[in-house]
Amino acid sequence: MMSKGYFREQKHYRLHEIARELGIAVKEAQQLAGTLKRYGIVKTVRETQPEYGDLPARDIVLMDDAQPQDGMEYLFDFVGVALVEETAFYCYPKYIASEKKPVRQLKQVMRVLKKYQEKEQRLFLQGSGGTKQWNSLAAALWFLEDYFQYGLYANQQEMLECNGEGEILWDKTIHEMPVLIQDSRPYYMQLYTRKSVENEMDYFGRLHACILTRCTTRLEQSGILELFDLPGAELSRERLESFGDTDAVLYRLEQELQVQYVTRKQELLKSIYAYLEQEQAGEREQDFCFYGTGCFYDVWEKVCAYCFGNVLHKKLKELPGGAAGAFAERKEEKLIQMIERPVWREKASGMADGTADTLRPDMVCIYPHGTDGEYCFGIYDAKYYCVDFKGKEDGCRVTGQPGIGDVTKQYLYELAYADFMAAQGYAYVQNLFLCPAEEAQPEYGSVKLEMMHRLGSGLGEIAAVRLCAAQMYARYLADEQIANPLDFLPDTARRRIHEKEGVFAWTH
Repeated sequence: MMSKGYFREQKHYRLHEIARELGIAVKEAQQLAGTLKRYGIVKTVRETQPEYGDLPARDIVLMDDAQPQDGMEYLFDFVGVALVEETAFYCYPKYIASEKKPVRQLKQVMRVLKKYQEKEQRLFLQGSGGTKQWNSLAAALWFLEDYFQYGLYANQQEMLECNGEGEILWDKTIHEMPVLIQDSRPYYMQLYTRKSVENEMDYFGRLHACILTRCTTRLEQSGILELFDLPGAELSRERLESFGDTDAVLYRLEQELQVQYVTRKQELLKSIYAYLEQEQAGEREQDFCFYGTGCFYDVWEKVCAYCFGNVLHKKLKELPGGAAGAFAERKEEKLIQMIERPVWREKASGMADGTADTLRPDMVCIYPHGTDGEYCFGIYDAKYYCVDFKGKEDGCRVTGQPGIGDVTKQYLYELAYADFMAAQGYAYVQNLFLCPAEEAQPEYGSVKLEMMHRLGSGLGEIAAVRLCAAQMYARYLADEQIANPLDFLPDTARRRIHEKEGVFAWTH
């Protein structure tokens, strides 16, 4: 019987809490946590380290798994599913706090992960020391999804028919069929024809069906089928051993690959070959495998960039109003190229290099506001943070917030585009952090760095917006972009741009 447990990303757990959630002994939980640590799924931290925030390398504690230290706790730096031996770890995003077993939310997250990184879920995963290990979970999911899209492996079988609907075999018909001669012309009452049929139950089709059945059993036991809303494929009662010695099966696969020229079938045969190789090597499927990521912040950035219609990589001529003013001659360049680069100069020779890397915003969204043809220039940074304000006797304490580097960069992005926004005639500017949450709070909070306001008189506070992650995921999965960002973003964070005496100022 497989043990299963739900764990919140970046929440601190003690060993006995992990054991209780899985329904196993503490000693066993310690061994499993040690395996997850080797693959970066779990990290050990001091109990004084805040939860749900950035995890600097200096705060990760290296310790002997066999001798856990006092004051140390475990956290899951991962979103997805990990299987270790007969245990399934369901790791859900850190912003989900309303439920301890958020099955519905995790199902949606897994679909998002699948769409985001389908090409990156490889059949092999990287282990410690640069070694490769078979990722049976990714392989099992791949086998099932391939089957539901293309069906069983099958070779075409040629069949000879008389008066069939296939290609006429004239040579065989002329030499073997009786002929009627009339007016010096031959007439054949019967014709040999050729018919091609898919033979799904040949050796390789049966082998494919056997592996699909094994994958289904494995995924059902771990609850993965339910998590991905996948039906099973129990197609065979044959055991893998009934197909012969593994070396002999591998040899037959090699022979089949030499005569198979269909790309999809070649990929399937190679995957079956790799699957059997692992069986022969004696590596148990259940040792360790996963489907997910330790970089869910990348996923959140991708989702937000798609939903809000990121235009950073569009040419100026493709933007609302095209390229105007001093930027008209640069209409073939992309918006991201409008940010100037630092110039490094050697004093003695006067040599200069202006190609060094520069600021790179997460996303820019330009959308109409009102009915007068005015536009708002939105500078957004998708931040996978759980910003929280906690009242204290001496004031307030914020936790889980973006760092000072993120704040200063967001100010600089606005300054970098100041001349461009004015030249284009955009009426408004909006500067935001977009954070995931279970419920939307457009007017959640803001951050202000007074020293930055002395660089530009029109700079305002940077708003911290809580977006409903489930709504964003639904749009991302449905390939549906947001038509009107004002439905999701705070109106108060939008500021009007004015030009006065050559200095650009922003007012609410």
